Amino acid sequence: MLRSKIQFVNGSPVVNIDGKNYPPMAYTTYFDECGQWSDFIKSGYRMFFVNISFTDLPINNFTEFTPFLTGVFEKEAPDYSAFDAIVNEILSECPDAFIFPRVNIAMPRKWIAQHPYETVETPTGARESMYSDLFREDGAALLEILVSHIRNSSYADNIAGYQLCGGITQEWMHHDLFGSYSEMGNEKFRQWAKEKYGLDNIKAPLKEDFDNRHTEEIRLYYEFCNEKNAGTVEFFASRLKELVNNEQLVGVFYGYNGFVNAPLYGLHALWNIIDSSCIDFFSSPCCYDGNRGPGLDWGDMLPVDSVKLHGKLYFVECDIRTHLTKRMQDSRSGKYPEDIYTLYDDRGNKTVWCGPDNIELSLSCIKKAFLHQLSKASGIWWFDMWGGWYHDEKIMSELHNMYKVCEEEIYNGDGILPPAEVVLFIDEKAYSNIKRGSHLMNTVNNIRVAMGNTGIPFDTYMAEDAPSVIKNYRAAIFTAPYPSEAGKNALRLCKELDILCIESDEIMHSYSTQELREILLFSGIHCYNHDSCVIYRSKSIIGIHKTTEGETKIYLPRKYKVKLLCESTEAEWEIDEIITDIPKYGTAFYYIEKT
Repeated sequence: MLRSKIQFVNGSPVVNIDGKNYPPMAYTTYFDECGQWSDFIKSGYRMFFVNISFTDLPINNFTEFTPFLTGVFEKEAPDYSAFDAIVNEILSECPDAFIFPRVNIAMPRKWIAQHPYETVETPTGARESMYSDLFREDGAALLEILVSHIRNSSYADNIAGYQLCGGITQEWMHHDLFGSYSEMGNEKFRQWAKEKYGLDNIKAPLKEDFDNRHTEEIRLYYEFCNEKNAGTVEFFASRLKELVNNEQLVGVFYGYNGFVNAPLYGLHALWNIIDSSCIDFFSSPCCYDGNRGPGLDWGDMLPVDSVKLHGKLYFVECDIRTHLTKRMQDSRSGKYPEDIYTLYDDRGNKTVWCGPDNIELSLSCIKKAFLHQLSKASGIWWFDMWGGWYHDEKIMSELHNMYKVCEEEIYNGDGILPPAEVVLFIDEKAYSNIKRGSHLMNTVNNIRVAMGNTGIPFDTYMAEDAPSVIKNYRAAIFTAPYPSEAGKNALRLCKELDILCIESDEIMHSYSTQELREILLFSGIHCYNHDSCVIYRSKSIIGIHKTTEGETKIYLPRKYKVKLLCESTEAEWEIDEIITDIPKYGTAFYYIEKT
């Protein structure tokens, strides 16, 4: 059996398999029969995430979408045939591939029917409640059966780790997106309130109360539904770690506290499990800001720098649409209704499912996503959702080059460019202090998006990490209008250290890109671009995603040797300003060396 772990090399997390380090770059798809495994194998990729599910019930209980044509435990006997076939297909071309089963822990129909008290109602039927002890017990038993099959299979020696999924869209959100609200959930809430706070006979809020008012009971329910959900995630990760003898990687989707602003989804208790010894990597998609349109930084849903600080890898799902992206109904004909996940809305406007119009913009989007994750030392799996999105010679050439760039960047020593001077704190418990549906819920995401176009690099941490990191920064941004105790403590510490604080409150709850840039420039923070282009800065690379027509400048902190690597030419300058005239929405990157 392969042994795997996360190891840090020059500050960058890598995947260590049997003592050898590999860049965390991978590929996956929902529609295995449409997947371009061969393209990525030929481009040097060796890590592949392969989906498998206990059931073929919807992963989205509101649209009824599921990618799974079969569920392992929906028949009288377990059916592993679809999963086994894809793994063997990959290995037939790439015998040294590293396979990561992406396991969807969702209970089969029979279990749902037999245990109505353990479920929660959704628009498309009952599903397992995240509070159910029986779900944990029976789900863990099915996980053990699945892992036993995998570890006794012909491909066992190619399994390098696992990703555990569950809840709606496999991202460990409550199936009803309402805190698994049910009779059992309310009883669990009462038990939790008594055990944690000594509160007797507290009543769960009525559903309609969440929209009409904000009470202490509502705040407590928010805390409960996040904390208990995180506990379920950790429970399954712990059981899986035992099944693999603590010798292989286990990762989870969880903790989207920099993007998801709804506490009832259950993703705001990352702090509870960020130090868990049974979770090696956290995952999320890159953000869907601006409907994934050009001109914005598609940032991180997680406080990525906190994840690294606590010794974990942030493995990002980059489901980047391209000019080749088509309707899922066309990729898998006859399986889905015509009215879900359309490319255009009723007015003819592009939806988030629609890709750019041409290959140039497609390549720019791919580069943009790559440069962001490179700048944060994050891992990437390219999520070719319906298959065929990257099936183009130019795109695959770029993805091959990106793999090599990532590999080289890991082994660079100390950063050549100076570290970020600004930190943005995410206060996940503060969401519980705001009335459901309030515009103030959007403050965190609005400020994070605005910062992405300032031309000023910044790091993101949880408020709880402030005592460990604040001394490294000259300015701090606080995004919570009504901070938690951790947020208040972080702000107090910054003021004690005389660090510039940009605060959000009920009146000044958000800031524009220009406002943030002016405040930070006035305080002497270095700005790489004044034209609201997106700047990416890693150890030895500076990148730009252009948002303007004509020329723009990248202002370097001092003179460096700068190289622009193109398809067949390489130019080098010794400069402190880079002038670029790439087209609007184009993306380019430059290698930086000391003079």
